[in-house]
Amino acid sequence: MAKGAGLEELARAYFARQGFVAIRSVSIQFEEEDITDIDVWLYGRHGGAVRTRALVDVKDKKSPKAFERVMWVRGMQLALGCDRAFVTTTDNSQKVARFAHQQKVSLLTAAYLRQRVGDDFLNDRLSLEELHGSIQLFAGQKQDGDWIRQISAAKSAVVSLAPFPAFNKAMSSFRFFSDRAATRPQHREQALRGAYLSAGLACVALDAALEKLAFEQYQARHHMLYTGVTYGDAGDNRVKNSIDTVLSVISKGVNNGRVIARQAADALDQMFTSVRAEIIAEFFAKEQNSFHLFPVARELEARAHSRNRAGLTALSVEAKAVLGVFADFIGAKRKALLSSEFEAAPSVETAPKTATTAPPPPTLRAETAAEEPSDAVQEEGETSVRDAEIKSSKSDENPKLL
Repeated sequence: MAKGAGLEELARAYFARQGFVAIRSVSIQFEEEDITDIDVWLYGRHGGAVRTRALVDVKDKKSPKAFERVMWVRGMQLALGCDRAFVTTTDNSQKVARFAHQQKVSLLTAAYLRQRVGDDFLNDRLSLEELHGSIQLFAGQKQDGDWIRQISAAKSAVVSLAPFPAFNKAMSSFRFFSDRAATRPQHREQALRGAYLSAGLACVALDAALEKLAFEQYQARHHMLYTGVTYGDAGDNRVKNSIDTVLSVISKGVNNGRVIARQAADALDQMFTSVRAEIIAEFFAKEQNSFHLFPVARELEARAHSRNRAGLTALSVEAKAVLGVFADFIGAKRKALLSSEFEAAPSVETAPKTATTAPPPPTLRAETAAEEPSDAVQEEGETSVRDAEIKSSKSDENPKLL
């Protein structure tokens, strides 16, 4: 692993142990244009209505230009509205520390992180580079919708967009990987990793949306969730109000406008009803269910990076419940997301004695069976929906304040 990537993983592990959802390499976008990247982004929940968002800039160089990085991360903190900003650097001079304190930026040295985290933090976890390498074992992943870009888009949405649009974007990636988990059996492991990570990011976005609804009654929470997911706005009904304005103009300013406006309204209602936002609103408007969003987000993110393929689907009851609701929302097969069965790679045929048998392709780990890339796999039929109600119980600890 490159020096910079290694220190980023170290910083991510440190904050994850503090109780945060910690995501590496997040692209900041504006109207689908890449602006810059954040090395590590943090999201924490400290109660019903308290959320913490922070960013970490990591520089592992002989000349890290620490003063410049402090100024950059302070500007990014203000631009993104984050609560905290951190710089992780190899420069441990007192002058840099005093400057960072003056700018309200926390300075973490590489030595400090190594002392707190240790050297075994990747024993059970795939690094970001290893996760991407696992996906790239499927040679046709880029032509098949670009799997890695799907993950990057979901991560970017959670940081760059308002909560409800971010949730819908993450669910789009979740739908993509859920479909691949059902129709790409040879690459189901990689598809599941993408699906779990996307679902974890969707949990973060939905938890952030509920931040303002913490003290609302069930009916108000249900209404805001339903309209937010349906119209994909910031929860302010801006999209709905814009549609009503356009329909009003058509009704009053066009010949036979009332008839046309009514037909348009009926068509729009039918389209928005197909979103099936009622499934999300009905389940997460209940406080006992929304309480689990944050711990499930941490669990799914960790599971997506787990080295142990055999235990990949060994999820908690709460995580299975959330995945089941998300699967019903997008119309995916629950079995494709929760089954512990994986298709083994085809065995290599025995070659004639005069020929040399090619060695099998390298695997990510010794116990993981090599999977032969497939550029084209026949799509299966439409996915079915199962409705099941799963009871969930409260569990998990709140993130620790730094």
